[in-house]
Amino acid sequence: MKKILSVILITVILFSFASCTAKPKETVIDINSVKSQITEKVELSDPLDIGTDALSDLYGIDSADVAESACLVTMDGTFPDEVIIVKAQDENSKQRIVDALNSRLSEVKTQSQNYDETNYKLAQECKVITEGNYVALFVSAHHAEMEEIFESAVQK
Repeated sequence: MKKILSVILITVILFSFASCTAKPKETVIDINSVKSQITEKVELSDPLDIGTDALSDLYGIDSADVAESACLVTMDGTFPDEVIIVKAQDENSKQRIVDALNSRLSEVKTQSQNYDETNYKLAQECKVITEGNYVALFVSAHHAEMEEIFESAVQK
């Protein structure tokens, strides 16, 4: 009887260790779908796509850090829209992308502060958001709606 209980106990312990070492599911976001939903649901005037190669010049993001990107800008109005969604190659790449987008957001805040109070207030509300290896920045008067679309696309 003791042997049977010992075998059962050992089996339970082994299974508990196996479940502890299981990797969590990776976050998956269809970023091109998110970009499409944003352009459909939010009125953006003449959006221009930004390719991964252009991210370096515009945002200081090295294309080697990017696994995938879906980005656009508009040039219309006093507060142009910027939609930047990037999947980083790994955790280190993610941090460099976050730093670059925070730097861009800081520039936008400084520029808008010198422009007018309404735009400055809008810029203060924008933020860099992350989910898994995905990083996003929505600089727009519609940033809250864009963030909601992004967050609803997260699949774990």
